[in-house]
Amino acid sequence: MLLFLLPLAVFLLAQEEADAFPSVFDALPPECNCSVIIGEVDVSRAIAITEMKFHLQEEEGWFESTMGYLDVFHASLTQTVHVFSANTDRQLASWSGDENATRTPRATPREGNASEGMSAYFDRLFHDDTYLYSSEASYLILRLGLETNKEKGPSFLNELRFAISLPHTQKQLQIFIGDPLEDENKQIVNDAGRINETTAVGARYFVPEFIDNLRTDLSAGFRGINNPFVQGRVEYPINFYDWLIRPVQYVEYSVKRKFYEESDLYFDRRISQQEMVRLQLQRSTETKKVGMQYSAALSYFNTLRFSTGFRTFVGLSGETTINEGRYADPHYDDVDPKVGVYRYSVGGSWKASFLRPWLFYEIEPRVDYDMLYNWRPNYVVRYWFEIYFGDT
Repeated sequence: MLLFLLPLAVFLLAQEEADAFPSVFDALPPECNCSVIIGEVDVSRAIAITEMKFHLQEEEGWFESTMGYLDVFHASLTQTVHVFSANTDRQLASWSGDENATRTPRATPREGNASEGMSAYFDRLFHDDTYLYSSEASYLILRLGLETNKEKGPSFLNELRFAISLPHTQKQLQIFIGDPLEDENKQIVNDAGRINETTAVGARYFVPEFIDNLRTDLSAGFRGINNPFVQGRVEYPINFYDWLIRPVQYVEYSVKRKFYEESDLYFDRRISQQEMVRLQLQRSTETKKVGMQYSAALSYFNTLRFSTGFRTFVGLSGETTINEGRYADPHYDDVDPKVGVYRYSVGGSWKASFLRPWLFYEIEPRVDYDMLYNWRPNYVVRYWFEIYFGDT
């Protein structure tokens, strides 16, 4: 009986080993008649095709496995942001004796229009100031970049945006790092390797609406150890036919900057299913600058598909009184400072996700005509790489 079972076991083992490896016949075209005895050339060709197939599968597997590791890392860090937000939130709520509190809605339901939805989409895609200030989500945004500047030369850029929401406290708080109102140079770490003093760390309180659609928040924190600040922001979006009109007002006091106030006025209009135009008007005053500063920009937005879009713009900046510090060291001898517009700009920006929905690249070419350079064209290009951790 043992002699009978031994050959059977050997046959079954050999059959399992054969099934574990693809046959060279698998690489042959389907029209091949396998009952016909094939020659050595056909066998060599089949083996070569099979080896190439294995090679491609190995390459694809390596790439996919690498991206899989990145997906796991992204999901893990995103979860860490949410868990940290939830734990901090509940701890603060327990200290206040309100651990089981539920979040009070900040905004009342309102009927928007097509322009409002399109505006929110582009603000989220390009992470404009409006999104960074008004979003109550928890997120972490890391941006690294390079700027080529005809007049100033090349420089490295870096930017950090971090926010966690604390809804259970019923205070509707948000802890944040990075302040769009101040960090216009996009530099968290300066060229000397030190933390930029303009980098803001603080907390933001979203005030419940006492008037429909009136959005108010109060912020407090530090830009550097010895530069505390308090800031208020009010926004009142208005739907006017197919237009979205958004007046925004900032008021701030800091130890180094003293008083600063800024008024923004946005006019957004959706012109097709993928297109939008925006007119932005801005004016500001501050203690350390004489007179008023102002700017205006007309932008065109377009999206080709989700998480891919571009914008083009023309703009100008000016001041009602010359601030001498701007022209203390002119680059050209023929610079003649005058009151009024000191810069004209034309440019654009292309931003898209690649490989993964949380990886982005952005290219921003721009041409400035600046009084500081006696209106000579200054060519500026910024290249950005961005990682977004949060709800995509």
